[in-house]
Amino acid sequence: MGGTMGSETTRAGRRGRVAKAPEGDEPAAVFARQLWELKQQAGDPSYDAMRQDHGALASKSALSAAARGAQLPSWETTWEFVRSLEVGVLGQDEQRVRARWRQRWDRAAAVPAPVTPAERPAVPATGRQRERWVLGAAAAIGVLLVIALWPRPDRPVPATIAEPCEATWLCLYRNIGFDDMNFRTQRQNACWRLADYDLQDAVFSYDNNMPVAGRFYDSAKAEAGNIRAGDSSRDSSALTGAQWFCTGSARP
Repeated sequence: MGGTMGSETTRAGRRGRVAKAPEGDEPAAVFARQLWELKQQAGDPSYDAMRQDHGALASKSALSAAARGAQLPSWETTWEFVRSLEVGVLGQDEQRVRARWRQRWDRAAAVPAPVTPAERPAVPATGRQRERWVLGAAAAIGVLLVIALWPRPDRPVPATIAEPCEATWLCLYRNIGFDDMNFRTQRQNACWRLADYDLQDAVFSYDNNMPVAGRFYDSAKAEAGNIRAGDSSRDSSALTGAQWFCTGSARP
């Protein structure tokens, strides 16, 4: 009973193994190591705390995977990871942070993943085996052509959060049915660009459970609408012309 927990307790007091920095020289591993180092600089909060206390709009599993380095996370997940820590915890300028990390992500994404060469048969194929092999190769080539020719979006489309807005949160939705949430926060006196959350000209409904008002601003940074503290929308009128959203006393 008198022994120490050692590596079974993090320095923040959470039970469990201490996360180690990702290893490897692959772009995904190097990028994940940068995310891991940022998390340490911010006090190594749990992924639940990043979501609940610092407003990261990504799942716990996505945030965790981003710092493991098995594959490069999407830009949306990367930004939620970074925004919650470097902006939310460390208080850095949001626009500068976003530009710096977008450049890092673009560099990592530009490096093609290594391709493992296909193995050749060890012995000459018989006529029937050769026929099956040719048909299989043709089918595989067809699949590759379909994948290559299929139109790709310029960037991954952020997934919506189909869950109710929690107490003390402020949430923005695309639909009046409150089942297509694209944004939520507990942060007061902060601003966000609606386009970053696929919500420019697309805010149809909202829930504000915070004790401060929320305000929308247009491209000229003039107020274009507001949400009273503790208020919820009652209709499905789209808020057009708004490019920024701020809580409390913040202005874009």
